[in-house]
Amino acid sequence: MQSSRLSLLFFLTAGLAAAQTNHAADDSAEEPLHLERFVVSTSPYAREQNEIAQPVSLLDGNRLTQHQATSLGELLAGETGVSSTYFGPGASRPIVRGIGGDRLKVIENSVGTIDASVNSPDHAVSLDPLLIERVEVVRGPAALLYGGNAVGGVVNVITHRIHETLPEKSLEGRVEIRTQSVNDEESAGVVLEGAVGSIAWHLDGFRRETSDLKIPGYAESARQRAAEETHEHEHEEEHHDEEEHEEEAEAYGTLPNTAITSDGGSAGFSWIGDAGYVGVAWSGYNTLYGVPSGAHNHEHEEEHHDEEEHDEDEHAHEEEGGVRIDLVQRRFDVQGALTRETGFLRGAKFKFGSADYRHQELEGDEIGTVFRNRGYDARIELLHEPIADFTGALGWQGGRSDFEAIGDEAFVPPSRTTNQALFLFEELPAGALTWQFGGRVESQKIALRDGSGSARRDDLLSLSGGMVWKLDEAWSVGVSLARSERAPNAQESFADGPHVGTNAYEIGDPNLSVETSTAIDLSLRRRVGLVTGALTVFANRFDGYVYEQPSGLFAVEHDGAVEFVGADDPEAAEGLAVYYYRQTDAQFQGVEAELVFHLHESQSDALDLHLATDTVVGKDTAGGGPLPRITPRRGRVGLDWTHGPIALGTEAQFVAAQRNVTANELPTDGYTLLSLSASYRFTAGRTTWTLFARGTNLGDEEARVHNSFLKDIAPLPGRSVNVGLRMSF
Repeated sequence: MQSSRLSLLFFLTAGLAAAQTNHAADDSAEEPLHLERFVVSTSPYAREQNEIAQPVSLLDGNRLTQHQATSLGELLAGETGVSSTYFGPGASRPIVRGIGGDRLKVIENSVGTIDASVNSPDHAVSLDPLLIERVEVVRGPAALLYGGNAVGGVVNVITHRIHETLPEKSLEGRVEIRTQSVNDEESAGVVLEGAVGSIAWHLDGFRRETSDLKIPGYAESARQRAAEETHEHEHEEEHHDEEEHEEEAEAYGTLPNTAITSDGGSAGFSWIGDAGYVGVAWSGYNTLYGVPSGAHNHEHEEEHHDEEEHDEDEHAHEEEGGVRIDLVQRRFDVQGALTRETGFLRGAKFKFGSADYRHQELEGDEIGTVFRNRGYDARIELLHEPIADFTGALGWQGGRSDFEAIGDEAFVPPSRTTNQALFLFEELPAGALTWQFGGRVESQKIALRDGSGSARRDDLLSLSGGMVWKLDEAWSVGVSLARSERAPNAQESFADGPHVGTNAYEIGDPNLSVETSTAIDLSLRRRVGLVTGALTVFANRFDGYVYEQPSGLFAVEHDGAVEFVGADDPEAAEGLAVYYYRQTDAQFQGVEAELVFHLHESQSDALDLHLATDTVVGKDTAGGGPLPRITPRRGRVGLDWTHGPIALGTEAQFVAAQRNVTANELPTDGYTLLSLSASYRFTAGRTTWTLFARGTNLGDEEARVHNSFLKDIAPLPGRSVNVGLRMSF
């Protein structure tokens, strides 16, 4: 069966083709959890998970269907080693092993997303999870293939808009509808594809609408409300501010200003021949989402709750409906491959993506700041014939980003960032051992387009090596060592202005040095038998780790000019806390474990017990204290049962309290999230139907994401039931 058909089968849950004729055969075709699936994010060659030195998580099939979310970060937040920034339901970016932002690369089909999500946690990733087919998460450095801003890992979202092989049918597809109780969600999506001669085609579209999010209890945490009450008693004469705080504290049962409206679609065409393929795709994505009310006044209160800020203009905006973000992206992709051996080459691949991105921040009915990013990302990989038992590829990657912010909150000057890189990846089998290693040389240039002529250029070198040792058919060991370099981005180097997204006045430093990380992973894996899974220990040390340091000053505007004042100044309360980008040495280390007990497996039944846990510690090794917003220790227990067309599952996620916090950072309490899921598949003629449901946070427990800037004003959703129906043909 061709790979395009297999990709569709993964999305519709494994074994769907067999389901169209026989339920029992369908269940036997359901892919056992202890079998490996191919990964494309770690090398130029697709590899099984047990053949890769680095740990990789996959989300696809039934688990992807059941765990659907309104943002990429929340979709992946339950995966081992992955958490999220959680800036409300509209904007949430993944965090891997406590590392996010510009150190975690989010890509779509191995090409950059070309948006503004790394600049601020309130900026959404420019894709919707509804119609994606799978997600690959590389935990640990991936700078060799994807550049210096993948030193923490890579999240590769796989879609199927450009076919690599011809579909088996002239027309096939799926239609899906969903509804969810916690936000009154109504969503629908459709995928159509097929083949005419040597031409494969693909069409898809979706729409999602939600209301404000329902939450258990108050929007503000008990700690936040206690801090505000203390502050109000100390400033009782400030009646107007007191009234506003009371209004915010009364948000109960619903998280205001969190509704979402999103839609989008794509069209793709491929020519597929005996020697390879070439294809193009166009896609559009639109979303309008609210930033939780009070976010612009509380994002840094966990660090500065004793220095309350009351910006009258922003309170006025919130009274008019809060800050909303109107995001639009138009994207064009070209992809192709030569699969015929030609002399020294056994094949070649290229990918190119360009996008025009814009989002505007709506303050009431008026447009505040507008962010634009126009750019491209391209890569070429030349796969060579074996040379003295070495197999591998030589690659080139290049990209450009023209970024600008327009408006009163344009804290970053307009800039153009260009990257050029060459990389080499090689494998050497030696009996039970497979060695993997490579290197990457990269040049990054940032040029300001404000007429100042300011610019910086950084030359980077990244090296990685790994080994996979197959002890026997069941057991293997994976070891990976990487030294990666990341150049400071335009925001870290040249920011100078108010950034309401983080409620700060940010000042960059053009003299920041290159950030260097050295990371090691050691994994023990078992892939067949009664018990399968992996145990991983890791450590990542940074030299010159770039971070935002509070100065103790506040930026206050006087007649259009900005003045920095101390915390004891009477006007400080109406200013923005001043942050400088600085460097220190830092270290992240932790443990990850995943186990599956295959309690029963027959031709028509399967019963599996899942256990998982992860922990990470982030420390400022120069200052000796913890880093802020580090993911607390987590655990997960799940039980899945399938019988013919029926699948049932239950899961409990345990998140520990986080007390190991930096100065002036509020701790968070632990919580447990309980969920139940069920699905039923049946056929009618040439169509296959899947009815699915999932209940989440069944205990209606208050849960706050410690990684989030909004943890004290925006809890996770309350009790919810998600129901959907999919028809495929």
